[in-house]
Order: sequence, then C-alpha cells, then structure tokens
Amino acid sequence: MTPAVRTNWWIAAALCAITLVAYANSFGMGFALDAPFMVLKDPRIRTASAENLSLILHQEYWWPSFVSGLYRPVTIVSFLLNYAILGNGENAAGYHWVNFLLHLGNVWLMFALSRRLIGRSWPAFFAAALWAVHPVGTDAVTNIAGRADLLAAMAVLGGLLLYVRSLDMPDRRRKIAAIALFAIATAGVFSKENAAVLLGLMLLWDVGFGIGELRQGVLRRVPAWAAVSASLVLLWWVRRLVFQVLPSPVFRFGENPIVRAGFWAARLTAIKVIGMDLWLLVCPLRLTCDRSYNQIPLAGWSDPVAWLALAVVAAVLAFALARHRQDRLIFFAAGFFGITLLPTSNLLFPIGSIMAERFLYLPSAGFAIAVVALAYRLGSERLTAVALTDVIVLFTARTLARNLAWKDDLTLAATDVRVAPQDFKLHLNLATALFKQDPVRNIDRAIQESETAWDTVRSLPPEWIPTAIPTAQGVYYGAKGDLMGGMLTAQGRALYQKALAVLLLAREADSAAGKEHDEALRAHAKPITTRLGDPQVYWNLGMVYARLGRSAEALEAYRYGRDLSPDSVAFYRGISIVYSANGDQDRAAVALVEETLVSRNAPPAILALRELYGKIPGGSCAIDYTGSQPVLDATCPRARNDVCQASADLVQVFREARQTDRAREIKQTATQRYACPAGAF
Repeated sequence: MTPAVRTNWWIAAALCAITLVAYANSFGMGFALDAPFMVLKDPRIRTASAENLSLILHQEYWWPSFVSGLYRPVTIVSFLLNYAILGNGENAAGYHWVNFLLHLGNVWLMFALSRRLIGRSWPAFFAAALWAVHPVGTDAVTNIAGRADLLAAMAVLGGLLLYVRSLDMPDRRRKIAAIALFAIATAGVFSKENAAVLLGLMLLWDVGFGIGELRQGVLRRVPAWAAVSASLVLLWWVRRLVFQVLPSPVFRFGENPIVRAGFWAARLTAIKVIGMDLWLLVCPLRLTCDRSYNQIPLAGWSDPVAWLALAVVAAVLAFALARHRQDRLIFFAAGFFGITLLPTSNLLFPIGSIMAERFLYLPSAGFAIAVVALAYRLGSERLTAVALTDVIVLFTARTLARNLAWKDDLTLAATDVRVAPQDFKLHLNLATALFKQDPVRNIDRAIQESETAWDTVRSLPPEWIPTAIPTAQGVYYGAKGDLMGGMLTAQGRALYQKALAVLLLAREADSAAGKEHDEALRAHAKPITTRLGDPQVYWNLGMVYARLGRSAEALEAYRYGRDLSPDSVAFYRGISIVYSANGDQDRAAVALVEETLVSRNAPPAILALRELYGKIPGGSCAIDYTGSQPVLDATCPRARNDVCQASADLVQVFREARQTDRAREIKQTATQRYACPAGAF
C-alpha cells in the first residue's frame, strides 16, 4: 500500500468517526414530521410482494395520504427494505441507521470529488468533514423522510465522479461507464427529481476543467451525455404514464406563497430565499423544519432583505464568471451550488415549498469546497487547519443539539415554533401534537396554538386558506365542549356552536378551493378526474351536527365526505350512528353493510353489524361464522336484501368518484355471491 493510499484510508476512517460523532444521538430519535406518513401510513411497504411493488410503481410518492405530483419509487423501495426486509417495522432506529450510512457514503464521495478538484488530500478532508457535520444536513439525515435527498445526492456525486474518471478511460471502458452512468442517473431521478442536475454538473465540469479539450473531445463525452439524458427521458415517459390516470396536484398558497405571486414578486422572493440560504450556511443557528406562510413574506420592490440578497448573489456570480479561467475551482464550486439549488429555488417554476433546509443538503457541498479552498489561500496552512477544525467542532455541537429536536412531532414543533413564530403550520403541528399527547390536559394549549395559526391565515381569500386549521379548531372546541358537559351545560353547547362556526368556514374554504381547482383544469383543457376536497372537514362537521342533534345536516356532511373518500369507512359508521340514534335501524344496518363491503369484512364492521342485527327482526341469521372469518350470510334473506341495497348505493358512489374498478368489484360480488338482480345497478 502506497503512502498516498494509506493516507486516504486514514482519512476515510477519520471522516467516518467525525460523521458518527455528529449524528451519534440521532439513532434514538423517532418518526417526526413527514416520516409517519412515509413509513407508518404507507401500506405499500408492509411486505415485499409483487402487489406492493406494483403499487409503488403505479402510485405517487405520498400515496395514499396526499396528492403531490411527486414520483419517487426508489425512495419508497428503500423504506420497504427497512420495514419488511430488514424487519425494522415501526422501530425508527433502523431507518435512522440507513439514513446515516447513506450520508456517510455521500461524505466519502464528497471527499473523492474534493480530492479531484483540489488535488490534495487534507484540504479535501476538511471540505468533506465540514459538509459531513453541517447542521443544515440534519433535515436530510436525522429527518427520516430526508431519505430522498440522501439517495439523490449519492447518485449525483457518484455519477459526477464516474463521468470525470471515464474521460480518461479507453473507448470500451468508457462505453461500459456510460451504461453504469445511466443506471446511477436513473436511480437518482427516481429517488428525487432534483438528481436531474447531474447533467448540468457534467457540463459544468467540461466548461470549468475541460474547455481546452472540449472542442476535440466532444465525441468522447457523447455516450455519457446521452446516458444521463436518457434517464431524464425515461423519467418523463414514466411520469407521463403514471400521472395521466392520477389526480392533479394542487400547490397550496400556505405552503409556498410564491405560487400566487406575480412574476417579478415571485422571482424577487426566490432571490431573497437564496440569500437566506447563504446566511444559514454561514450561521446555522436558527434552524426549523418549516417556513410556510407567513414566516417569509413575499418580497416587494422596497424589501431591503431581497435587494441585499440580490446584491450578494450577483456579486458571487460576477466574481465566479469573471475569474473562471484563473480560478476554476471557485468557479466550479459556485456553479455546483447554483445548479444543485436551482430545481428547488422557485426561480424557474414554483414548487411545493418556499424554503427547506433539506434543499441545501447537496448545494452545501459546493459551499464547503469553496470555504476550504478560500481558507487555504489566506495564510499558514497550520492556522487554516486549526481554524477549520474549530468550525467543524462548532458545527458538530450544533448538529448534535439539532438532532434532539427530531425526537417526535411535539418536540420538533415546540422547538421550531420559537424560530419561526409566524409559520401557521408549526403552530398547527404543535396543537395537533399536544392534543394527541393528552387531549384532556393539553386541550387549552391546543386551542391556543390553533387560534394562533388561524389568526395568521384568516384574512386570506377562502380558496387560499388551509382547511386543516379551522378543521382542527373545530375538533378542539368540540372536545372542550365534551369536557364541559356537552349539551347538558350552557358552556358545552356554546363550545359546540363555536366548533360549528369554524367548521362552516372550513367547508367554505374547501368548496372555494375545489371550484378554483376545477376552473384551472378546464382552463388548461384537462379532464376533471376527481373531486378535490378535504374529507376530514365533513367528518368533523358531521360529528358536531350530530352532537347538536341536527341529524339531517349531520347525514348531509357525512355523505359528502363519503363521496369525496368512499374508501374511508368512518363515514359509513357515522351515517349508521345517526340513523340508529333516530330509531331507523333498517337504514342504520344498510350503512353498516356498506362499511362491511368497503372494508372487506373488517372485524370492527362485522362486530358492529352483529350487534345491530341482534336488535332487528330477521337479523339473527345475518352473520355466518362457519369460515375462518365471519362474513355476511348469503342465505339469510335479511342480509341479502341489505347487501343489495348497500351495493347499489356503493356502486353509484364509486362511479361518481371515478373508481370504476372498485364499482365493478362491488357489483360482481353482489350479483354472484348474494344473487342481487343486475337491474339494481
């Protein structure tokens, strides 16, 4: 082993130790923020089966929780690996370990890239170490849902290194490298869309370091360019096939106010955010998982922060361009930062978030390279090494402190709301976490936080208001009403009325957003394939109407929610309870049969149905217990009659929801198993 190789092995080991120290306390953290949706609520990752793999390939990233327009099957497969294959299940530690190992792999790739750029091992070590422990990385590493950023960064860094090395390869090996590059690039863009920057970084390398030979060596680069371009074409083609049958996403104003801003206001705000990003890289003290409305107000022509950010960005860009021949390293580092930040910058097009620290995970690598390169030019290398070591120690301490915020949703929201007090989502998240922890002791605090969130957005047009805020308020007011005695006390009734008032505002906002969404689709000549709406609004509205004894309005709310989300069994149970409370046991039974059919004979539905049929004449034969699982008895006249009524209703509901396969399945079951007349459908 040569001295150089031995040094690199020691450096790799040192980087492993430094990175492990920075994230040593992350393995005890839980599922926070997006992770519960990504892991705990995604049925696709429960078992490694062909059916689940098909769902991963044919559904979007956030299915079944949200409609986002994102497609990241490789990331979902990585969660499947954790949950089903490694057996981590709902134990968060395994997911944190995989995130850490991915980050460590990226750190080693970063060292290799820095070594190639700087030409010396120890400056490259400091660049990689600085990046490894930078506190902004916690949003990608300690945050389990940051897995997509880690995988995309690995593809970009690994692909760029392979491309650079392939330039010195003979023709045959260069073609093999191009095939490998296609595989890496494809894995990257199917992990997260921003991995598409690999092609831009390859061209940046050619301009920065290969401009002299580019004229003569274009043909040698074409296979690699084509390979990465092919991965982008493949992503476009697959996304087109998948999303042509899926609902259209909606970019919310609350998540990113830029989506509603004019052209210049949007760009000026985006520049302002880039300036904030740069400051966060220099001084990563005020870290937060979210910066939704109104934490970053839209920039106007008189916004000094926006103009300062524009001046800084313009100065960096001008300096890098002016000295790109004399100082190619800084040119490349600045270009790396700009290219990798561009897809999430809102400069080219608005995205789902105005700012996020995980967006800086890959761009901060360019920042680290530039900082170290400039530091080594300032004076004594020994003093430079000492200064950089001090910075790494400080950043490590900050990262260790930041890791603790990711313990759970309550800890994260309580920590970050102090940093971003104008962010409505953090107040809402805090209210939700408090209520979940203890709905009795924390009810007043939950109400207070939800009211703070509501005060932030209440002046917005109805179609821009996030329905989750008034919906949550309705829940908390209703819960407080229950604690105060419900309809038996004046205080309880007043709180129910308060809950009703805010839930009606939620319904107004939901209806306005749905109309705006449909109008936008018509304006772009796109089919309206689904009804946009928040089912939770109507579930809570139905419950409050039921508490107030307004049965007809409760049924209307439940039915509307059922039509929005026909697979949500709670609505059928709510309808049944209202009918039963009014003494209409026949209709209550039909609603419970609908729940049973939708849930495919789930035990809670069967048990509730058995109890109800015990009170109805002719219902004692309705449940068949002869099989391994109790089901509706097809030979029982009462059960068969109710199944036929319920199936006819469900077929109509699923057809209107444009779930024709599900409607066909229900009809087939009704006609074949229960002998329902085909004319009923």
